[in-house]
Amino acid sequence: MSLNATFCPHCGEDVPESNESFCGECGASLSALMPDTACPNCAEPIQDTDIYCRHCRYFVSMNC
Repeated sequence: MSLNATFCPHCGEDVPESNESFCGECGASLSALMPDTACPNCAEPIQDTDIYCRHCRYFVSMNC
């Protein structure tokens, strides 16, 4: 399991491989402090506040 984001957990944009802490598109944090749960699609760790899975871009928001 990896905590590095491949996609922004807020807007779903691609995240280039870098050490950036924030999404260049929307400014959301790319850091996962303590993953709360697992993505139902890929089982990677996500936070319950994520809208998109930061690993597979699966829409995980329950509050849309």
